[in-house]
Amino acid sequence: MLRNLMFGTAALALVAFTNPVDAQVPPGDVVIEGPITAVSATPPYPLPSDPGPVIGTMTVMGIQVRILEDALFHTPTKTSLDESNPLTIESFAYERFPGRREDGFIGGTAIITGDSIGGQVYATDVFSDLFENVVVGEATGTVQTPAGVDRATINGMKIRRSTDKRMPAGPAINSFGLRVKEAEITSGSLVSAEGYYSSNQDTLFYHTIEADGAPLLRTDTTQVGILRASCRIRGGGRDEVEVRGGAVNPADATVQIRLPDPTPNNPNRFTSIGIVQAVPQAAPVPTDPPQGLFRADFRNLTIPGGVCPTRVRAVILTTSPGALNQATATANMTGR
Repeated sequence: MLRNLMFGTAALALVAFTNPVDAQVPPGDVVIEGPITAVSATPPYPLPSDPGPVIGTMTVMGIQVRILEDALFHTPTKTSLDESNPLTIESFAYERFPGRREDGFIGGTAIITGDSIGGQVYATDVFSDLFENVVVGEATGTVQTPAGVDRATINGMKIRRSTDKRMPAGPAINSFGLRVKEAEITSGSLVSAEGYYSSNQDTLFYHTIEADGAPLLRTDTTQVGILRASCRIRGGGRDEVEVRGGAVNPADATVQIRLPDPTPNNPNRFTSIGIVQAVPQAAPVPTDPPQGLFRADFRNLTIPGGVCPTRVRAVILTTSPGALNQATATANMTGR
């Protein structure tokens, strides 16, 4: 949940010489990051200041936030835009996560982005990963549970894939962002996992795992992976997008970076904003076939609507030199 939160002085000052009820900070300039103490999926009583339908409320650091109907909900691996089991206000309010006694996301940390009208905060974006617990250490094999299930360990601590539909674990990857065989991580190799820790079960339920000491899931296909992606809106044709990732077969693949450009007939349409060349690397653990890293740093862009998209796509076309097949990777993108 580490994010750079940047505030201008205008975002902290109410408009002068106005009725306090009508005072409003610039849209999208309210950011709250802190513990969630209450969530209600019941629409509250309407207020005259409501800028649109309100579907529920969330209390973060003692501030009651009214959640707008079109607010985006997201975790590290799920959003309200997903076609399958999309996140909703109910997702945050009720069903318990494995290993937790609290309902929904209560007790976890949220990042709320939105607007303030007359002192009342309205959320347009709601993010949580519960606790952002991270472990980076040595793979130390498996542990046998009372139920007879083997679980992997990092320095003796149990880790377990999150299967909860609100924050499901993504594929295991290496430091190139390429998929690896999760069950074949070499003991003694470096592993990093991120998720939420359950003291009840002494287990880290992870949504993201990276391991270099594991073989590629496939060695006979062209693949591309995204490690991280970010967007920054500057306006005036100065918007920025940065995407980092890896490629294999070939390690020096030409990678096309695409952003969402939906149409009524094709809501999953992505349009290219440029290409970048992967550079072969010497991996921490010798690999066969060789793998490469790429870094796309595009500036002077004009992103439609002046809002960072939540997703980005990397593509290696079949026409790229050395490609065995077309390869595609889609990932979430952070923005500000």
